[in-house]
Amino acid sequence: MATIIKLTQLYYKEFHRRKDVYFDDEEAVEIYKATQELQQNWPRCLRDTTVPPDIVKHDGDLYYLRFNFDPPQQIKFRICFGVQTEDSGDTEIVALTCRSKQELSCGNKTGTDAWKIHISTVGKARWNEYRRNQIVSWKIY
Repeated sequence: MATIIKLTQLYYKEFHRRKDVYFDDEEAVEIYKATQELQQNWPRCLRDTTVPPDIVKHDGDLYYLRFNFDPPQQIKFRICFGVQTEDSGDTEIVALTCRSKQELSCGNKTGTDAWKIHISTVGKARWNEYRRNQIVSWKIY
């Protein structure tokens, strides 16, 4: 039984639109390393806060990764993903959408409420489309 990481095409486009605007190459490497940790440590990282990466369960099969980048930018970047277990016993972790809390804040100091709304709307809709095979995705690990 393996853990498979997949990216949706929509997530990939969102990620690259934010890269170099909200975070740089070094921080992109941190995201890559956290993705590897997610694949290696799932589901232990969900149950044990000492096991990386930093994950939050949102609702049902939706979760998100948290990245709080250091100064000068101090960006709080979030990646929403869905998790499902295949008939084979393999677990698929699928990146669905991403945003920085700063771009979602719009008057709300933290952007937390806007992020939760984003997951509940955009994330949930993409997760449903993914499960119906309506959006393009590819396996990365």
